[in-house]
Amino acid sequence: MRNKLVLTGLAAALTVSVVSALSTSEANQTLEVEKPAPETVREQDASIETSDEADVSEEVQDADVVKVGDSQPKGAVSNKPAIAKIHAYEKSGRPAATLYVRNIPVVTFLGTEKSAETEKVATTKSETAQPEANQQDPVWRATTIAAKINQLDRDGVDANNIKVIWDKERESYVIKTSDAHILEMSELTILPKTTKDMGDDALKITNLLRRQMGTTVALKDIPGRPKPPAPAVAATSVRYQVSGEASWYGPGFHGNYTANGEVYNQYALTAAHKTLPFGTRVRVTNLYNGRSVVVRINDRGPFTPGRIIDLSQGAAQLIGVTSSGVAPVQMDILQ
Repeated sequence: MRNKLVLTGLAAALTVSVVSALSTSEANQTLEVEKPAPETVREQDASIETSDEADVSEEVQDADVVKVGDSQPKGAVSNKPAIAKIHAYEKSGRPAATLYVRNIPVVTFLGTEKSAETEKVATTKSETAQPEANQQDPVWRATTIAAKINQLDRDGVDANNIKVIWDKERESYVIKTSDAHILEMSELTILPKTTKDMGDDALKITNLLRRQMGTTVALKDIPGRPKPPAPAVAATSVRYQVSGEASWYGPGFHGNYTANGEVYNQYALTAAHKTLPFGTRVRVTNLYNGRSVVVRINDRGPFTPGRIIDLSQGAAQLIGVTSSGVAPVQMDILQ
């Protein structure tokens, strides 16, 4: 009996030990299941890091993106949005870019026309001519001016200080503030709806810029504005008049024979016309600046639609057509 009790006690002890061991094992298993898997933790951490990196990347990209015509000086902290933007397109077969200030078109920049006729003007390109060619690109010029305007706006410029003057040394209209040059007018820098008068275009561009940058006070005139030269009085009467576009030619043709058989001199006051008799004298007036020249017809051309006369280089220089390549003109066919 005594031995049975001992055995029963040992069996009970063993049972309690086994049950305890099993309970502990189950409890441990339960704890292990509730713990997040190491891989899951690493994946979550990686996801957070990736998100942070993406945010940083977006911040860097935002910092690097500058609107066309926007300029940020070193140390600038202003987040003021750009007010000047650019629209690039083609105008009458030539590249063009219009600068908008607060969504209003203010000034248009024209490029030189690339066509068969313009090949008369073009010479072989060289590496030294590339910077000058770049400066004739309308988008490049518009971007430069847009950057100036955006910077003036960030600096809080007083729009009343924006003025236009006649620069006697440069013989051109210059739009500026009291201490900063903004732009210079030319036959390739015009009002979007041009008046075909450089002075009037300059005044209207200045007033548009002043208004879009904060003032409603419009300028009435340009100090020192020169009067356009009066057209030369012809000794004979005018038979009839024709209006259209004039182009010019010279390099590459100098020394060749013209259609009437004489040697072409690009510096002489001559021109090409499709139908006028050789020897006809024609007064050509640039409608953009009022300058005139009398030329003699000795060649045939131009053959581009819309153009009515092809001037020699010498004649084109006198009325200011060489830089633009083409210009609106009035032809007076003389007796």
